[in-house]
Amino acid sequence: MGKRNYYRFLFRYLGLVLFKRKTIGATLEKTAARHGGRVCVLFEDESITYAEMNRRANRRANFFHGLGIAKGDVVCLLMENRPEFLATVLGLAKLGAVTALINHNLKGRALAHTLNLSGAQVLVVGQECLETLDAVLPELERIPSDRIYVDTRWDAGGSGPAGLQHLNALLTAAGEDNPHPPPLNSKDPVLYIYTSGTTGLPKAAIINHMRWFSAGLAMGSYALQVTQRDVVFCALPLYHSNGILIAFGASLINGAALGLSRRFSAGGFWEEAVRFEATCFIYIGEVLRYLLNQAPGEAETRHRITRILGNGLRPDIWPAFRERFGIADIREFYASTEGNAATINMDNVAGSVGTPVLKSSDNTALVRYDVERDAYLRDTEGFCQRCDPGETGELLGEIKAVTPFYGYTNPRETERKILHDVFRKGDAWFRTGDLLKKDEQGYYYFLDRIGDTYRWKGENVSTQEVQEILAGFNGMQLVNVYGVKMPGADGRIGMAAIQLAEGQPFDGAAFHAFAAENLAGYALPGFVRVVQGMDLTGTFKIRKTDIQGEGFDPAATSDPLFYRDSREATYAPLDAAVFQRINSGALKL
Repeated sequence: MGKRNYYRFLFRYLGLVLFKRKTIGATLEKTAARHGGRVCVLFEDESITYAEMNRRANRRANFFHGLGIAKGDVVCLLMENRPEFLATVLGLAKLGAVTALINHNLKGRALAHTLNLSGAQVLVVGQECLETLDAVLPELERIPSDRIYVDTRWDAGGSGPAGLQHLNALLTAAGEDNPHPPPLNSKDPVLYIYTSGTTGLPKAAIINHMRWFSAGLAMGSYALQVTQRDVVFCALPLYHSNGILIAFGASLINGAALGLSRRFSAGGFWEEAVRFEATCFIYIGEVLRYLLNQAPGEAETRHRITRILGNGLRPDIWPAFRERFGIADIREFYASTEGNAATINMDNVAGSVGTPVLKSSDNTALVRYDVERDAYLRDTEGFCQRCDPGETGELLGEIKAVTPFYGYTNPRETERKILHDVFRKGDAWFRTGDLLKKDEQGYYYFLDRIGDTYRWKGENVSTQEVQEILAGFNGMQLVNVYGVKMPGADGRIGMAAIQLAEGQPFDGAAFHAFAAENLAGYALPGFVRVVQGMDLTGTFKIRKTDIQGEGFDPAATSDPLFYRDSREATYAPLDAAVFQRINSGALKL
């Protein structure tokens, strides 16, 4: 079954690469025509068939076509998980337009930057996100108020300033027939998904129909073996690639149902999975740890889930999760939103991200990388050195016809991610920025991220982005942000070493208020270290290695340390007693 399933996936994938005819909108229309009564999306108490989802997408497509939205135009979407999110994306996809998926947790400068970076002149916003949007409206460069369309579902959020259009009423006059767009193919862009990199504020990764299909095929058809009888449960945000490309892609491409949660709830997860009659779900490692930390409940023994797929599951909880919840197959994978290197663990090898997806055209390589010097180790001929089994290195993905890299909206950012002349003159490889190792049997293991990005609460956090925002705090001279390990938690929690103007005391409450107003919750520093000076390189870059290694241990430094006290909305002094409480788990951040 394993080989047959793989070759079926490979056949479909190569057909996608060679013929370039598949598009997301056409796929929805085809399924709606053939199997219109089949369930497409389950959400709260609503069950939406493929025929109904196609009608909803058509209303949006025809409405936006009437506004003049055409092939290649960009529309921003700021909305929590709900069916309208999917209908908007699908409707715009039918026109050949691009939907820029905005992280609804962003605030202030980061949110304004993301909206402006898209180049869009139209924004669809869920009413539940209006309050966040209101604060950055004066900073929008291209989107006027009368081109902002508010989509209402719940009584949530504000009404917004005058001039905003109310989409629900406007859609009632839009037709439900399939639109007639210009010719489209699988290489046409359909989404911008934002990814935090090592060079500052978010970058917009270009996702075309082919990439969406390949994610749905590799992760859905091959890894999860999704069929039309399945319900794929997704409690992850749809602005994430795991949500929109994998969870929804796997269901749409295979004619299955998507069980969609508005947001992840550790306490209500299994009840919702049971209600949806889910057969599989998509995870990130932190989600599984939260579920494992919950007190046992009756619903966790009644679910029908037999396999799960995701990334970030740490080896220390892998066996415990599988045993407690009776999950037969855990499909841990490695991939990135924009990258071309992907692996899947099809053999339940605990802790491993598996082997390359395209076994017949393996484009992955581990090369030796000096983290301290931020440099690749090369041989006498100037080529990179492959890692031996068990040796840590950076994972690269060779850019070939079957494993392309489409890059970002900014060509300079795209070029920064390409490494040339790796093993021969003229070759080109995608730089993942991730450190992995590979064992004698060929299984990869993820270890850490290179540079200025760390992962916390399922989100990649750019230290450069957080530094730039915190630099606006009154009296800030220099700020150095990095991730530090915390016992019992996946990833790294943020820590900020700050240098204030001479003679200025640290005001924990004021700093907390500033950070909370301008940063998403997962990007708020867990700890603050007040320093008198920063250790700089010869090119005036702040050194992170030594200070990061000292973490938040008060015994490692004489500098004042503080921890985020969310209950009191301040950063409170961190001494040996507090340090012990954090390490023991008695004090949660």
